[in-house]
Amino acid sequence: MYIEIKKINNHYDIIFSGWGASTCILLKQMNKNNLLENKSVLIVEPEYKFENDKTFCFWAEESDQIYIDYNSIISNKWEEIQINDFKKQSISPLKYFHISSSDLYKSTRDIIKKNNIIVLNEKVKKVNVENNILKVNVNNQNISCDWLFNCIPFFKNKNDEFNISQSFIGFKVRLKENSFSSKVYRMMDFRVSQNNATQFIYILPYNDNEALVELTRFGKLKIDENESEIELNQFINTHFGDFELIEKERGVIPMDSSIVQQNKIKNWVNIGTSGGSVKPSTGYAFKNMYDHAVKICKNGRLNNFRFKRKSRFLFYDQLLLIILTLWPNRGKPIFEKLFQTRSSYFVLNFLDEKTTFKDEIRMFLNLPIGIFLKAVFVWIYSRFKHFLFPFFMILYVLIFQDNQSIYNSVLLNDFEVFILGFGLLTIGIPHGALDHLTETILPSNTISIKFIFIYLILMVPIFLLWLWYPLLGLIFFLIYSCWHFGQTDFKNWKIENNLLSFLWALSLLFYMFLTHYNEFNDILKLLNISSIPIIKYPNIIALILVLPFLFYSVYLRKWNWLFCIIFVLLSALVNLTMAFGLYFIFHHSRMGWLNLKQKLKISHFKMFWKALPFNVGALLLFWIFFVEMNNSISENIAYFFMFLSCISFPHIICMTMFYNKKFK
Repeated sequence: MYIEIKKINNHYDIIFSGWGASTCILLKQMNKNNLLENKSVLIVEPEYKFENDKTFCFWAEESDQIYIDYNSIISNKWEEIQINDFKKQSISPLKYFHISSSDLYKSTRDIIKKNNIIVLNEKVKKVNVENNILKVNVNNQNISCDWLFNCIPFFKNKNDEFNISQSFIGFKVRLKENSFSSKVYRMMDFRVSQNNATQFIYILPYNDNEALVELTRFGKLKIDENESEIELNQFINTHFGDFELIEKERGVIPMDSSIVQQNKIKNWVNIGTSGGSVKPSTGYAFKNMYDHAVKICKNGRLNNFRFKRKSRFLFYDQLLLIILTLWPNRGKPIFEKLFQTRSSYFVLNFLDEKTTFKDEIRMFLNLPIGIFLKAVFVWIYSRFKHFLFPFFMILYVLIFQDNQSIYNSVLLNDFEVFILGFGLLTIGIPHGALDHLTETILPSNTISIKFIFIYLILMVPIFLLWLWYPLLGLIFFLIYSCWHFGQTDFKNWKIENNLLSFLWALSLLFYMFLTHYNEFNDILKLLNISSIPIIKYPNIIALILVLPFLFYSVYLRKWNWLFCIIFVLLSALVNLTMAFGLYFIFHHSRMGWLNLKQKLKISHFKMFWKALPFNVGALLLFWIFFVEMNNSISENIAYFFMFLSCISFPHIICMTMFYNKKFK
């Protein structure tokens, strides 16, 4: 029952954000353990929960506690499973149970009434944490609570290209002549068009002539309602004859194999889909939500238990999702082969993650093993692709460390010029040539005279500073470079600490300068800046600056950061220009480019095309200053640093605003 109220309290013992199946299950478990007695409880849910809008199913033995707890609202049960028109299989001692959402909601409303729980027909906008106190924002009012159980996805999971959806359209039908096998649950019937996905019919017979007949699609694209209704009509007419449509059911379940991002607040627990209860490869969640609720209420008190998956079965789910994403036409033969070679009882236990590793190996050997091996290689690449560039950067300095012909010089050999030149042209300059797309200087994402004018105006004071006070120009350049490098790194490593990010980048640059002490002094001379006095043990000082970050990266388990630090430590083996160039191009510029691609949602080619005007402009300026003016190599190096600092300043302003706006 919904209680209409104009004023709500400022504090509740327990707040539920959302009233889905996970909230119902947890409320029932709390009620069973007397955890709602004398508690002030608020449920915030924008929709009225009266309709029979969902179907909940699970399998269990009748001696299992989940069956005992839900027996009173179980409306149907089945003892046999059928795939396609294959032979029916018993799943004894298991049974497959059905609960209608209307019955689940009704049982929850009885608990709500009994415990005087307030249900507010609103939406939780956000949750704030102030001095370790949870405050839920509802209709612009902050309501504090001792416990928050949330089924709303406030946190986005990691971007995963192999996430798909289980979308479905179901007809509840009444047959006019023929009948269903009322004791047989049709789990998967693939005798429908696949449409570049994995599609099957799912049938739950409620009695001899009534059933839920559902078309389910595993795929990147969600099921088309009009096409699916045509498919359903054709399937039912072909296999069961004329029918009467009673009602429709539709829905979408995420098939997401990424680890659910959990908050770290002790008394804030995500439940349901937000808590990771949905099994990625099947969409089943009811039993996981029940197990989660039991652990939250363990020992007669509330616990901040986070739902965790077994890593082995998560890996299996990820392999299947890779196959269903990249080779969707292989889904049907894999599932058919699985049920032909293994019993339905085994498959259900496997989906419950109760099988042994030995049995699982036997199962995979009976399946098309080639496609699973391909999926393993894709999994390895997708898992470790973020380490490829750091790995090759480390490999480079290890291979070419013995090339001492120009060591302690700011000059580069032909091979080094090629590496850095290629990198600058493909990603170094282009990553900074997309500032107009960030819409930070001007709201338009096009290159205009006004944008170019503002961009150049921002470069002028930096140029004048170099011209009049080279030392101040260098210091200012280092300050805003450290800010930008640190910000980019920490945004990608998901560490929120502006001071630490600045100190990290500062330590990184000082490490390179100190381990290339003579080269750095040569560059200072070229810039008309006094050399740094002789420092005792510069390499030891450099190491002391970086080692704390190495230990901290291991502590945080930020392996990308660790790889970057390993490269920085090894950068002492090559000359300063190469060390900084590798970091700037293949680490910093690459990450900035990928950040832009992620938020702008355009292809690499389109990004490069849009960057082309600024690329050409930058190359033209480069040609004028460094080729046409016939300066000496020393003068060109000095001008290059000035040029780089001038063009970096407006870019850093744009990217700082971009990160603050897009990466909140």
